[in-house]
Amino acid sequence: MKLLIAERDENESAAIRWLVSAYSLPIHHVYTANTVERTMRILEKETPELLYIELDMVSHDDWEEMTKYVRLFCQKVIAVTAEATFARAKQAIEWQCVDLLVKPLEPAKLKQCLQKAVSSFVRQEHLHPLHSNDAERYSYRSLFSEEVEAADVALLLLQTENPNKWRDIVSFLTQYPFRYPTRVLPLSNMVVCLLSGVSGDMKEEAWKLLRDWEAECTEPLAVVALPPDGGQTVRAQYQTARRLLETTFFIGYRQVIAPAPEYERWKELDPFLTPEEQRKWIDMLHRFDKQAIKTWMQREFLHMPTPFPNPEMVRTRLTSILAQIRRFMKTYHLDRGETERDYMRIFHEILYNRVLYRIVQEMLLFLYGLLDRAKEAEEQARADVIEKGIRYIEEYFRNPDLTLEKVAAAVGRSPAYYSHLLMKKYGISFRKLLTQTRIKEAKRLLAQTELSIKEIAYQTGFRTSHYFTRVFKEETKRTPTEYRDEQRKEPQ
Repeated sequence: MKLLIAERDENESAAIRWLVSAYSLPIHHVYTANTVERTMRILEKETPELLYIELDMVSHDDWEEMTKYVRLFCQKVIAVTAEATFARAKQAIEWQCVDLLVKPLEPAKLKQCLQKAVSSFVRQEHLHPLHSNDAERYSYRSLFSEEVEAADVALLLLQTENPNKWRDIVSFLTQYPFRYPTRVLPLSNMVVCLLSGVSGDMKEEAWKLLRDWEAECTEPLAVVALPPDGGQTVRAQYQTARRLLETTFFIGYRQVIAPAPEYERWKELDPFLTPEEQRKWIDMLHRFDKQAIKTWMQREFLHMPTPFPNPEMVRTRLTSILAQIRRFMKTYHLDRGETERDYMRIFHEILYNRVLYRIVQEMLLFLYGLLDRAKEAEEQARADVIEKGIRYIEEYFRNPDLTLEKVAAAVGRSPAYYSHLLMKKYGISFRKLLTQTRIKEAKRLLAQTELSIKEIAYQTGFRTSHYFTRVFKEETKRTPTEYRDEQRKEPQ
C-alpha cells in the first residue's frame, strides 16, 4: 500500500512517517510533498491508495484542479487543517475524506484514523475472489475438515475473558490493519484469524495486535499464535490452538500464547478430596480458621507447576471442596437466604469462570463471610442454649429430682457441654445455680408467707427441712427462722 503525505511542515511529515513504521501499518511506500504542484505529480505517477493532505496548502485557485487529481488518482483521503471552520469541513465532505483532523494533532487520534483508512483496504482485499484452493484453506470448512492442508496458513485464535465481550473483538478485528492478507472467522465464543504469506513465528504480530487492543479496550484478551506448518491441516492447527487457549485457566488473559513443550499435555490430578483432606477441611471450617483456609487454597491452586492438570479436573476438585462447605453450612443452618444465593453464585463461578485465580479469590471472599456468619450463629446458639437451660431450671427447680442430665437433655446438649457453656458465660456451676434459684424462692416465701419451714423446703425442691436449713445457712449465714424474723423486724 502507498501513502502520500502532502504537508508543508517537514516535521509533521517526519512524525507521520515514524507513526506508520512504529505501528507496523501495512504501508510499504511513503511519499512526501510540500506543494500542490508536487502533490499532483506524485498522485499521477504513483497513484497511492491513501493521501494525507493539509487542506490549508490548497489555494482557492488550485482547488478545482486538485479535486480532479484526488478523484482520479487516489482512493482514500485524510484531511488536516489548522482552521476548524465550516468551510474546511465542506471541503473534506466534497472529497469524501475518511476524517478531518485539526492541528495540533494527537498521535492516538492520527493512529486511529490511519488504521481506519487502511482497514477499509484490508476488508476489500478479503472480499476479492480467491482461487479454489485458497478458498478452502481460508474458510470455516478448513477448521473442521481433515482434508485441507495448512501449507502457508498461520493462525491466530483470540478470546476475551468475559464471554459477553466476544462481539467487541469481532468488531475490532474487522477494522484492524493486518500486515498480511487475513480471513477473520468468528465462532461462538472466540475468533479465528487465518493469515497467508507469513514469515516468522507470529509472536511479534500477535503482541502488536494485543497492544493495539489494550490501547482501545480494557477487557482482558488472550491470543494464541501458531506459525505456518505445512505438515498439518488447518483443522489440526485449530485444535492445537484451542488446546493452548485452555492454559488461560491457569495463566490468565492479557497473554500471547505460543506452542511450548510444557503445554503439550495435561498431568494427572485426583479431582476429589482424599479422606485426610476432607478431615482437614472439616477442622479448618469448624475452627473458623481463615488463614489456614487461605494458605491451603493458594498452595493447592495458585502455584501449580507445568504441565498443568486438565482444567475440568480442577473444576471438579473445587466442587469437591464446595461439598464440604455445604455440609458446614447445614450444620449452622446457613443453607438458605442470602448465604444460599452466594453459595450458588460460587458454584456458577467454578463451572464457568475462565480464570482459576479469580475463582479462588471469589471462593475465599465467600468463605470469609460464611465463617463470620457461622461464628455469630454459634455464639447466638450457645447463648440460646444457656438461657433455655436457665429457664428450664427456673421452671422445674421445685422438683427434687432435677439434675444436670435432665436440663442438658431439655436443651439438646450433653451434660458436660452444657456445664462448660454455663461456667464459661456466668462462671457458675449447675449445682450452684440450682441452689441459688431455690434459695431465692425460699427467701420470698419466708418473707411473704406464713408457710412452715417444712412446707417451704418442700416447695423449693429440698427433700427434708433439715437439709434445707443446712443449705440455707451455708448460703445466707443465717437459718430460715432467723431470716424470717429479720424480715419482719424491718420497717414496712
